Parts: sequence; C-alpha cells; structure tokens
Amino acid sequence: MIQFCIMSGHEARIRPEPKIYVTLMGGCELKRETLARQILAQRQRKREGKEGPPRQFFLTIMGATEITCPTLAEEFLDLQQLIRTGELSVADWDRALADLGRLDVSIASFTLMGAFCECELPSETQEIDSLALQRHLGNISTDAGEVLQHGIGQRDAERHSVVRRALQTAT
Repeated sequence: MIQFCIMSGHEARIRPEPKIYVTLMGGCELKRETLARQILAQRQRKREGKEGPPRQFFLTIMGATEITCPTLAEEFLDLQQLIRTGELSVADWDRALADLGRLDVSIASFTLMGAFCECELPSETQEIDSLALQRHLGNISTDAGEVLQHGIGQRDAERHSVVRRALQTAT
C-alpha cells in the first residue's frame, strides 16, 4: 500500500504491514505500536508463516517525517491489559526485551531537503499529561505512576525496564 502526503499533513499509527510513505512538501507524523502489541503482531506473522518484520519505505522530499514512540502510560496500560486477558505473559515480555530488536517494521528511507526522525520520544509534556490523565481516570495507581515518571526521557531498554517495574508495583 502507498500513503501519499503532498503539501499537507498526515498522522497515524504504524501498522505491521508492507507500506510506502511518500511525503512531498508536507508533514507525516507516525506513532509506533507499543511493545506488547508488537509482540502480538510478531506472533501473528509467525503463525502465518511470514519471516521477519514487514518492510516500509519512506520517501520525504522538502518535508518532514517523524516516527514517535508511544508514551510510557500507553506502554504500561497495553502491557497490563494484554497480561490480564491472557494474550501475553510477563515471560513473553521478558523474552522480547532480551531480543530487543525491532519487532514491528523494517524501515528504509530517502530524504531530500527535509527531515526524517525514526525513534523520537514523546515530549516531556506529552508524557506527564498522559500519566496525569491515566492516574486521574484510575487506570494507573499512584505507585505505578511514580515509577513510570522515572522513565521520562529514557530510551529503549531503560524505558522498557521502567514499564516492567511499574507492572510489578501495580500487582
């Protein structure tokens, strides 16, 4: 499938499917799936006999393409929900952290007179607002929220270990 963005903007989630994104004089803002959802998508691909993550290509000319990680609150809530429903176990999560390669998609890009950012973290404001909202709604306990706050600004393994510690705190 091809996604065109010409002199305009596009916001979406990256889905684990082969795709080409063409951005000409515009902005394309994408958000990665949570690690828990990536693990489920990888399992599904293995069941279907597909090897490796789907390939995606980004062509950006005189524009910007930005791929952002989910917030810590999103990571935590998705993991907690999938564990509660039995679709995922803590052991699955731990194995995924040990294999910490990209699970969702394989990315290639070509950028001319523009910008391409593959692993942007959510801003501190986005992280704090997301945690505050989920705490207010009662989806994240005060203790788990305090643990998650330590992950703001952290990348990859440090970020995922904070989510794991918050999960232990919540149970």
